[in-house]
Amino acid sequence: MRRKLFLIRAIFFFTFIFSFFQAKADKEASLFQLDLNDSITTDISNFLPVIVFDSLHAEDLVPFSLPYTISYFKKEEPGRRKLKFEEDYDSVMIHDKLTRRSVYNIAISRPDLIEFYNLNQFDETLNTVEVIDVPLYVEGVNTPQWIPMPYTLETSKRHKENEPWTFKGNLSLQFSQYYVTDNWSKGGTPNATFLSILEYKINYKKNRWLWENEFNATIGFYNTPDDTLRAIRVNNDEIKIPSHIGFQTRMSKKLYYSAYIGFNTSILKGYRKTNSEDVVASFLSPSKCYFGIVGLDYKHSKNTTMRIYPWSYKLIFLLPGSEVNHPEVGLDSAQCHKWFSGYIIQTELNWRFSKEIRIDSEFELFNSYNFKNIDLDWKTVGKFTINRFLSTRLSLIMRFDNTPINKKAKIQIQEQLSFGFSYNFQ
Repeated sequence: MRRKLFLIRAIFFFTFIFSFFQAKADKEASLFQLDLNDSITTDISNFLPVIVFDSLHAEDLVPFSLPYTISYFKKEEPGRRKLKFEEDYDSVMIHDKLTRRSVYNIAISRPDLIEFYNLNQFDETLNTVEVIDVPLYVEGVNTPQWIPMPYTLETSKRHKENEPWTFKGNLSLQFSQYYVTDNWSKGGTPNATFLSILEYKINYKKNRWLWENEFNATIGFYNTPDDTLRAIRVNNDEIKIPSHIGFQTRMSKKLYYSAYIGFNTSILKGYRKTNSEDVVASFLSPSKCYFGIVGLDYKHSKNTTMRIYPWSYKLIFLLPGSEVNHPEVGLDSAQCHKWFSGYIIQTELNWRFSKEIRIDSEFELFNSYNFKNIDLDWKTVGKFTINRFLSTRLSLIMRFDNTPINKKAKIQIQEQLSFGFSYNFQ
């Protein structure tokens, strides 16, 4: 009887001791272990707008074990102590495993906070990423803990939704060349063309207000042996500064009450033909200003926009002393400026067939109420990206302007294929 009583007491005693140490071990484990039902505080949005989960280790799928059971070294030799390097390395490996497991649990419990990296969904406007090193606040199983972010996580430099201003630009330096010998059976003249393009957009959007601004500068040169008067001629010289301001209607989120102002001009002197002294453009001559007083702006999507301004004005002016022939731009010999009233229609379409191929098309029409002044400009550009800094550009421009006096208006066409440097910046 005494033996049975002693045995029962021993069983209770060892059970109590085992429960005590097991509870202590579980408490220690909770400091490093995350439950799949953990909740993430809203403060995470202040640290990480986007979490990119870029990779997954096989060990992340294995049930987690306590830190003191993890070993990244072979069995130690008897009597040998670890070097300081080995201790530091072991500590880093444990830290990395803990932090990766934390994010893996977040990806399961809160997938809305995780973005899985995918090349097919890569946005070229992001271009670069920056490594972050901020703590992530997580509510653990028992007590709140600070879990440091792993080194493999990166946050994209994306525009935050609460930031009203956005900035985006592109710089292109394109070149095309054609060479032929004098005895070429089909004839022809060698020439070389250089084209530089700067495009920059500054947009503001907050509440129901929308303000879109652009600065586009295009300057192109070419040379040909047929021109004996000048070695280099200008074939592209244009600066466009359009600005649209809109207020969202209550009828539709895609429709805005809008106003518009635009300025087009040239900077360099251009001549009509080879070996000609007939000046068709010079510094700020001619210059055109467009004013859309009242209109509507319909944004079907971020790639499709249509605007109409039924009450608009157009101003043409030349600087005093300009060599440009006044009737060529629709002015009398004694005039330096002239106003036209009418309406403006604008459309913008952007197609992205793939990451490497993109086509942009812009259409603008100003028509006077008496149809005596029609100014049409339709520009389509195909951009074919080779890598981050090289691209091919194919442009087709069609224009019609019956403003010149005593001259029959015809459709003007310019096509250009070039290759060279291209860089996007924000």
